[in-house]
Amino acid sequence: MTDLKVISLNVKGINHVIKRQKILSFLRKEKCQVAMLQETHLSDTEHVKLRRSWVGQVFYSSFNSKSRGVAILLHRSLPFSFENEVKDSQGRYILLSGHLYGEQVVFGCVYAPNVYDPSFLPQLISDLNSFSSSYVLLGGDFNCVLDPKTDMSPPRSDRLKKSEKMLEFLSDLNLHDVWRIMHPTDKDYSFFSIPHQVFTRIDYFFSSQFVLDRIKNCTIGTKFISDHAPVSIVLSPPYLDPACRHWRLNPTLLSSQDFVDYITKEWEGFIAINKTPEISPSTLWESGKAYIRGSIISYTSAQKKKALKLQLDLEKNIAGLEVQFRQHPSDSLAKQLEAARSALNQLLTKKAQTQIFYAKHRLFESGNKPGRLLARLAKTGEDSSPDTTTKSCFSLHFCHCNPCAILGTLTLGVGSSRPTRQCAEPFFFNDL
Repeated sequence: MTDLKVISLNVKGINHVIKRQKILSFLRKEKCQVAMLQETHLSDTEHVKLRRSWVGQVFYSSFNSKSRGVAILLHRSLPFSFENEVKDSQGRYILLSGHLYGEQVVFGCVYAPNVYDPSFLPQLISDLNSFSSSYVLLGGDFNCVLDPKTDMSPPRSDRLKKSEKMLEFLSDLNLHDVWRIMHPTDKDYSFFSIPHQVFTRIDYFFSSQFVLDRIKNCTIGTKFISDHAPVSIVLSPPYLDPACRHWRLNPTLLSSQDFVDYITKEWEGFIAINKTPEISPSTLWESGKAYIRGSIISYTSAQKKKALKLQLDLEKNIAGLEVQFRQHPSDSLAKQLEAARSALNQLLTKKAQTQIFYAKHRLFESGNKPGRLLARLAKTGEDSSPDTTTKSCFSLHFCHCNPCAILGTLTLGVGSSRPTRQCAEPFFFNDL
């Protein structure tokens, strides 16, 4: 049975394409199937751009490009059937209901106000009560410490009014603090306030009892992309819904001399052993293809493990330095921590830039050929405003034009075999 992994993260703004790609790459590496993001700082149009790579569905609530904003991203392989959603007009939360693996579920992503707002929690309770489901999972940055003695460092004895109201909110809805139940005596923190020099746990997963019984694990990750740590839970779905995958050769491997030398050596070794009079050329060729395919998979798997090991080592180093810094704050530890985070960010930035380069390459290769990409460009052109350059592409009357000519008008410039910049490029690159 495949586990369902849900991650909540305050991203502190993802307007920049590089940071957006780093966040998506991180979630994919973590094998996240449901992501709850806070402080996206994106408009409605910009939120749609999150629907790429592994993301199949995006649900969001926007405020403006400078503050707030929440989003729920669902993996494209997740069999989620959407039913209803409730958005907060201030970009504070989004509640989502639907069917997952035959069960009705309610997901919620929340970014609570920094200061106490007496109207926020009652409105959230009212909107949650509009759903009738025993499967409720809320994740997000609630900007509140439930227990100042265990969820703050240095600890405090007095409990703020916001904390008391939050506990009443959980009691009224019969929700549970998942991390505290899984770690009843541990102390860990998801945020460090530099001005106040205080560690706090303000990022939570709250679940109903029905969900709590299925949760296998809940962890607080390492801070390196944002100033908040990601919080993740792993829970068991009722059954497995496998997806088929097909192997394809990554053509960029051919530009690596190490790979070419490796494959040449493997092929020569295969031929030296198996080329005998008893084996026909066709059998030798078919078996050779299967052998080379296995060799390529072995090579790429080793390279991915090597790259992942470097990233995990950096993350482990950051986690260890954070523990030391929490226990014994000093300037030298702060510099080491900053250096380790900088190294990891450079690695993630390089990966994000490579992925964006491949996306541009796919457009160049496939932008003028019939297929999914061209259909997507055409659909985007239909949805664009009448003032855009693409209006001329879609104003042709099919009764008087050759379909091939229409297809050429959509994708080709005069005397050129490349996609026309005015037609194709804005649709694709605006989504990055």
